[in-house]
Amino acid sequence: MAIVYVAYDGKWENNAYVDHKLKVLMVSMDKTCLQLQMQIAKSIGIEEEASKIRMLYNANLETSKGVEIENDSDVEMYLYLVKNEEEYKKCPIIVEIEETTIQYSEGSKDSVVALYVEEEQILTTTLVQKTKKRRFQEVEETETSSSSSSVWESLKREKENMEIIAKGTSIEDLKENLIFESKEDLKEVLSMIAIKKKFQYRVPKSDKKRFMARCIDEKCEWYLSVRVYKNTTMYKVCTYKNVHTCSLEFSNPDHRQASSHLISKYIQNMLGDPKVEYKTNQVISDVKRVLGVTVNYQKAWRAMQNARDEVLGPASDSYGLLPSYCHVLKKNNPGSVTKIMKDSQNRFKFLFVAYGVSIEGWKHCRPVIVVDGTFLKAKHGGILFVACAKDGNNGIFPLAFGVGESENNEAWEWFFTSLKEAIGGREELCIVSDRHLSIANAIKKVYPEAHHGICMHHLKENLIKRYMVAGLHDLFFKAARAYRHSEFEKYMSEMSSLNPKIKDYLLEIGPGRWARCLYPRRRYNIQTSNIAESINSAVKEAREQPILKLLDELRKTFQNWFLERSKLAASTFYPVTTWAHKEMRDKLEKANCMEVEQLQTNTFNVKYNQKTFFVDLEKRTCTCRQFDLDEIPCSHAIAGIDKLYRNKYEYCSKWYDIMMYKNTYNGSLNPVGDKEDWNIPEDIKQEILLPPIYKPAAGRRKKQRYKSATETFKMSTKCGRFRRTGHNRKTCKFSPALHPYSKKHNTNEASKSCKAQSSPAAF
Repeated sequence: MAIVYVAYDGKWENNAYVDHKLKVLMVSMDKTCLQLQMQIAKSIGIEEEASKIRMLYNANLETSKGVEIENDSDVEMYLYLVKNEEEYKKCPIIVEIEETTIQYSEGSKDSVVALYVEEEQILTTTLVQKTKKRRFQEVEETETSSSSSSVWESLKREKENMEIIAKGTSIEDLKENLIFESKEDLKEVLSMIAIKKKFQYRVPKSDKKRFMARCIDEKCEWYLSVRVYKNTTMYKVCTYKNVHTCSLEFSNPDHRQASSHLISKYIQNMLGDPKVEYKTNQVISDVKRVLGVTVNYQKAWRAMQNARDEVLGPASDSYGLLPSYCHVLKKNNPGSVTKIMKDSQNRFKFLFVAYGVSIEGWKHCRPVIVVDGTFLKAKHGGILFVACAKDGNNGIFPLAFGVGESENNEAWEWFFTSLKEAIGGREELCIVSDRHLSIANAIKKVYPEAHHGICMHHLKENLIKRYMVAGLHDLFFKAARAYRHSEFEKYMSEMSSLNPKIKDYLLEIGPGRWARCLYPRRRYNIQTSNIAESINSAVKEAREQPILKLLDELRKTFQNWFLERSKLAASTFYPVTTWAHKEMRDKLEKANCMEVEQLQTNTFNVKYNQKTFFVDLEKRTCTCRQFDLDEIPCSHAIAGIDKLYRNKYEYCSKWYDIMMYKNTYNGSLNPVGDKEDWNIPEDIKQEILLPPIYKPAAGRRKKQRYKSATETFKMSTKCGRFRRTGHNRKTCKFSPALHPYSKKHNTNEASKSCKAQSSPAAF
């Protein structure tokens, strides 16, 4: 890029341009003369259609106005001088503006012969239309009315004999004098015609100026010749012999013109929604049904990748847009925190995102954070890191997320450091995760004041995998969920009786990290990392998308959650959340059957099933310890509260208060909008961020996690005849054609045998 000064709206005095206005532009080094004129015209606010721009720059010549810029070579020389020569650093482009007039022939004042250039295409037309992103190039001015009339008539005659085919237009067949915007458009239309008319062609000649095609049968007379139209990038059909005399032996279902690029055009509309899974086998069947062409699995898979790149953009380009996306995200959502880490080669390494509404809402949630990581299924792989909590209604509250190369010490330490910078610390903080060693090391280093708890489910999987003993599953869960220490010891003894090594293994890990009754801090009812895995499952399909699409799907998911829960909070009329209300309501029936003995104003002995529990309402404790650990009145406490005719809601923790729940989802999560509307500063726009180097493993890309040997699998049987679930072909009772060993066949045979035996003829 070069900094260019533009001087305009001034006057000349003794070969010096004075009393002028000044503009400063950023100009890329590969600008053409026409592009520079357009940029200058736009910056100084003139219309190219009504004005002619003359550009000069002063070369310290005393006898002339300066050097005129007339073509691309002049622009290249000027930009080189400005960029590299110190004396030309502030040498401005002097712009002289001349009003242009066009002479019309009689009867043609409403039409002007003009050429429109849109991107890399030139369309011949007879109407002047001021449209966006179109460059206007007028026909050379004529000196007399007679010469103007002759130009008009010649172009009009040529216009009548040709037809321009726009990009994406479908036509039944070719004809001479058709004009295509590019060779790619021509080949796409020709391939579609060949597929529809059931013939195949070969290309004996194709270069920058011409394109020739013949039928694959050398005896066939079909022939097409196309050439570049004048000095444009368009192609004109010069010769087209539409006569087929080819043999049927050259017709086969595997059409050579049905390329993966062409097929991708037909399946792009199926890939817009990431939640709708469109598989490769569906591509094969759809192409067979719509086009009548048989394609193999590899071609269909490549078509899927091409279509995905067209709809979502190439996966590599998403990384380059990450800085701009994060800038717009923080601008539209005040208080949000985003961080990107690159390596020495400007390649992506880590990403961290915490929305402003999540940071504010976290202050009204219970101080327990659940973290987890899951693999991404896109082209460049990676790991999605998730941190979440539970709100007062026991719902999942998204706190922050990040993307990294892999789950290692550096990645988790960087994620936790960014998390702490974003949300700070909390008293009585607990962090729950699986037993990944990198997570434990990162928590110990970044959050030494927090208690690290282990996911009960993951520990159970490791335990059963190590000790395959019947009944261990239930005993472990009872021990982990026990509120009282006596119950915990009871279940630990039962597990020890199954295998003495089980107890030693669990004690070595530390019961304070997984057993509810031995937690040094309150973990409430959060004993697993399932809520983090639920977020991973909610964006399961988006994990196959490019990183920019993944971030936007996460934002949409969280945006819907915030909206739905803010509506739920507004429609709740209890003093507490609906979940806390339901928890107490479920305990009320049991509380009504208890005997309550009041000891003092706030203390009671509550008897139930020959057991006595001591309740202290002032300290909010009960010897069953549910009131202590969950901070919701247990059934014994509810019985004591009813004895005093007090409000049960007042004894719930502040985390379940409806106002806390409303404050959790008080803000709104705003979208980032379309890329075309982003207003990005120049320094962020020019920031370089390359995709990470990722070497995929051999074989198919992994889309599902590896399941442990202890996980149960639900097998569903499906009938091969009618595709109904719950039975197979042998046990099918719906088929009219009986299988010799089916239940229906055996039942019919048995009934026939019984009837035969019971009939008089049998005796």
